[in-house]
Amino acid sequence: MEFREERGIGYCGLACVLCGYDDNCPGCKAIIAAGHDCSAGKCAFDMKSEFPSDGENAAAPHRTLHSVPVYGCYACPEYDSCEEKMPHGKRSRVFNRYAREFGEQALIDRLRVNYENGITYHTPDKSPGDYDKLETEEEIFQLLRYGRNDPYAKCPEFDTEHFHLRQVREEDAEDLLCFYGDLSEWMFNGNAWCNGIFSSNRPTAEEMRKCINSWLDEYKNKFYIRLSVIDRATGKPIGTVEVFDNFDRAKRGAALHIDLSVPYETRTYIAELLNLADEELFRLFGFRYLIIWALPNAAERIAALNAAGYKIFESDSRENYYMKRSPDYGD
Repeated sequence: MEFREERGIGYCGLACVLCGYDDNCPGCKAIIAAGHDCSAGKCAFDMKSEFPSDGENAAAPHRTLHSVPVYGCYACPEYDSCEEKMPHGKRSRVFNRYAREFGEQALIDRLRVNYENGITYHTPDKSPGDYDKLETEEEIFQLLRYGRNDPYAKCPEFDTEHFHLRQVREEDAEDLLCFYGDLSEWMFNGNAWCNGIFSSNRPTAEEMRKCINSWLDEYKNKFYIRLSVIDRATGKPIGTVEVFDNFDRAKRGAALHIDLSVPYETRTYIAELLNLADEELFRLFGFRYLIIWALPNAAERIAALNAAGYKIFESDSRENYYMKRSPDYGD
């Protein structure tokens, strides 16, 4: 079975890009346009809807709307209440949900990544594939979004030359005060807001434990992941890294927060963690871009960002952020 992007996604949510039933089929949308009898497809083909002309997420605040054929059932305002069967199979509902939240091209991109990693849509003998074998829509959604390595099912761990990264633990509180214990000079903080999570510039170990528990709660809610950065030479946490993968769901953008104690705030160590993002995080999470914060006088951090290919992030609502696009997508 080949991945054939030109076939696209069927109106009802079928993955024509991975369909192996007819090698000569150009895809559901093409044959429906040519008059093929499919009630769900014809409904979508005929319906007019206020929807972005480029097929973006309908919830995007910057969209330009006008009347165009519906790109798929996911874009239909009556989708949840319609009585068509094809768009409401368990797998189709998940694919439509994904296209609605992230865009149709994002759905195609994730199907491609999963296909390349051995996740089957259906097998060569046409028996059910990996998506169909799961019991719940949420399980299918997590497989689609993260592949087999769902970071919210099992928190990932990473090793670099100098560091081991694993999920934060309450027992890290005392050691993490090496960074969070004095926020009076917080120019190096990877997270512009972390000076507001404590009651003062000199938090206590107890406050640090409460903060760690709040991070762990957010992980349980699948909102972001906070990892302790362990110095492999000493075995001690010297900071944290947060992967905020819900930063920009529509365009698949994420925020990377790197908080390191001052002795580790060097371009060499920061570059090591940025390289980890290139090698692991973009593909694991399916990001199209990452942003990271650095104040103008954080010279070492900015040098590392520039060397790694990050550029100033142009935004009316955020200052002093740098951005890099996924190596898989480029500019």
